Amino acid sequence: MEPPNARTILIAILVITSISTLFCLISLATPGWVHISIFSLGHSSTAALSIISLLLLIGCIIVASLILTNVVKHERLPIIFVTLLIVTSIFLLATFGSFFGASFYSYNLMITSFAFTYLSSLLAVYWLLSDQSNGQKSVTPTTQTR
Repeated sequence: MEPPNARTILIAILVITSISTLFCLISLATPGWVHISIFSLGHSSTAALSIISLLLLIGCIIVASLILTNVVKHERLPIIFVTLLIVTSIFLLATFGSFFGASFYSYNLMITSFAFTYLSSLLAVYWLLSDQSNGQKSVTPTTQTR
């Protein structure tokens, strides 16, 4: 069986990241954090980390779309995208880590969002490494010898 090409992997990453963004948005909008909104809890760190995570997820979708459509062609854009996904995973982990001990549905949605983002970042690393190993242009600069 032939391995999937880079475009197929990137589309899968984009779909999974979009699902993660949807779960993060639903988690923010619902009152399932101890049956009230996350913004009225007194957990300002959880609310701030949730908003930052949502913005980073939207940024990941934008960058993945730019790579997929070739609107912006920059040699470092794939590595920026993978780094952004990993940073987003860290922020999502910190979000539900700052609300320790809850088991309500909005909290569980944020955990689901983290799981999908983590899966996307693993696929993105595979995509980045497979692009380099297939002889395509590397994202690292090359030095010329004289």
